[in-house]
Amino acid sequence: MRSRKSVLLLITGFLLLASTLAGCGSSNDASKSTNGSETNEASQEEMKLQFWSYYPERNKLDSPGVMAIKEDFGVDVEFLPVSQESYQEKLNLMISSGEIPDWMKEGNVSEYEKYIKQGVIAEIPQELIEENMPKYMEWIKRFVDEEDPFKYVRRDGKIYSLPGTWDLGIDGLQLAFREDWLNNVGITKMPETIEEMEVALTKFRNEDPDGNGKKDTYGITATGEAVTDMFSSVFGAYDAFPGIFREKDGKVVRGEIEPGAKQALEVLNRWYKNELIDPEFVVNKINNVEDKVLTGKVGVVEFYWWFFIPGKAFLGDEGWYDKMKATNPDFNWLSTGGVKGPEGHYGISQSSAAKGSGLMFGKQLEQDHEKLANYLKVFEATQFDPKYYELLNFGVKDTHWKLNDDGIVEFIAPYDDQKERDKLGIAGGYSMSGSFNDYDFQTSYTSDKNMRHLAKEARAKGTPIADILTAYQLPVYNEYQDRLTQFTLSTYIDFITGRKPLSEFDKYVEEWLSMGGDKVMKEAQEVFDQNQS
Repeated sequence: MRSRKSVLLLITGFLLLASTLAGCGSSNDASKSTNGSETNEASQEEMKLQFWSYYPERNKLDSPGVMAIKEDFGVDVEFLPVSQESYQEKLNLMISSGEIPDWMKEGNVSEYEKYIKQGVIAEIPQELIEENMPKYMEWIKRFVDEEDPFKYVRRDGKIYSLPGTWDLGIDGLQLAFREDWLNNVGITKMPETIEEMEVALTKFRNEDPDGNGKKDTYGITATGEAVTDMFSSVFGAYDAFPGIFREKDGKVVRGEIEPGAKQALEVLNRWYKNELIDPEFVVNKINNVEDKVLTGKVGVVEFYWWFFIPGKAFLGDEGWYDKMKATNPDFNWLSTGGVKGPEGHYGISQSSAAKGSGLMFGKQLEQDHEKLANYLKVFEATQFDPKYYELLNFGVKDTHWKLNDDGIVEFIAPYDDQKERDKLGIAGGYSMSGSFNDYDFQTSYTSDKNMRHLAKEARAKGTPIADILTAYQLPVYNEYQDRLTQFTLSTYIDFITGRKPLSEFDKYVEEWLSMGGDKVMKEAQEVFDQNQS
């Protein structure tokens, strides 16, 4: 499966609005289920919803946001201090001792399957979700699946979790060209085909695109840390996406052993021989890629689209675009979802919408739909309702913060000091679910209202191509994954750099299959067939 930990570490600094709080709680008796009976007011007041707090110095029970939740939803709230590292250990202890928490944040697929079999987690009626979380429903339909947003978490026809997704990841990676370099070497439009891309890379290497009189630039760079991250747009031009499972005409395929992969490797080998590729891509990590982009060593890169537009157009922070524009007024990026190959194929491998198992509830809440509904309402409000989102993250409007002339949140003194915000619990770090981040909504507070169209236009170019089996348990694949992944990565690097001739590609495929790949593909097909509706 995709491994972009180093990428995400770099991006984390920019995603200031991402959720950092997850929670769980113990069950209390309630007087109402979904049968429409009247709620007992005293019981409603006694109901306590508990949430893990990773930032106890920031999360205050008397903060404006928490007080609004308690008053508006008629519940009590308790925060349980814990660290990111200790959460899983505490959760395991609670489950093993029979004290199943009210809810738990998303784990991996194997944990999800295990909890279902052990009877640890509750079935969640879809109608209860639809009734209490309409904005959440709209979000997952938009980014997971319009027809069946619960398809990745459904088991035996039942829903056991609220799916979440990193909605920026499903179409975020794009291929970007330096427009100023294109102009400098006489290219007047964005390259649209693999042939036009090769022409641009050749000129970027040989025609001094930065005008410094030296042959010190390369066409494109990448990181050799994962096969999924290595020149994906080139493989996409030949409809082969290494490192992920896809479906073609009902058959599950794996990109690294498809014929199109050999065609892509032939192109990359030629580019490497002609010095169009940064020769250090093999040892590059993400920080090296960033450094080479920012210092003008390369003119083409695959990365997340918001790095190619002004920071104020989306996340609000200074990014690649701003840093490069500050030193070169003529600088600009042109980005695309991929260049077309000889048969019109294109695309870039992305993160799956089915990341993680989703948010799960303790088995006891199957018998306490009133409490379950209250959790759903709070999750919805804190993530999708401007009133509660603002109170939790910024405080009271026109007292603690205001919108400036550009439509961006600006704290009012003395609350422009983080320490002062900490005292009142208006320092962010609240997200009762910790899973559901609608960045179109959240970045409306960080982006310049006059530039938001740039983000919308950039995002629309993405190609949502991802692993189709991420949501399912694959024990055979898990057994052979590391061996096959490392074998492919090292062999591909040898093919690209010429240390191994491409005439051995078929031999590589045979070895991949004999190393357990044949068993992996058999399992993949069976799992795919079993989960078709």
